[in-house]
Amino acid sequence: MGNKIELLPCPFCGSKDVGVFRQYEDDCPYRSSIVRCFNCDAQTAQFINDDIRSQNKMAIRAWNRRKNNDKQRTI
Repeated sequence: MGNKIELLPCPFCGSKDVGVFRQYEDDCPYRSSIVRCFNCDAQTAQFINDDIRSQNKMAIRAWNRRKNNDKQRTI
């Protein structure tokens, strides 16, 4: 699993204490993934997909998206 995506610090408080969570709802047959900051409780939207790895990647990419990402790529 060398394709692990690193989580960026929280965009709101700067904490590096962040993690991916899988959520289970009793009334829903699907599992969802979110990324949450342990310091300020900021979190992404829930991502639902048949493939858990794929939904984790979607949550991580959403968390890592920053306003200046496009500007940083342009030279």
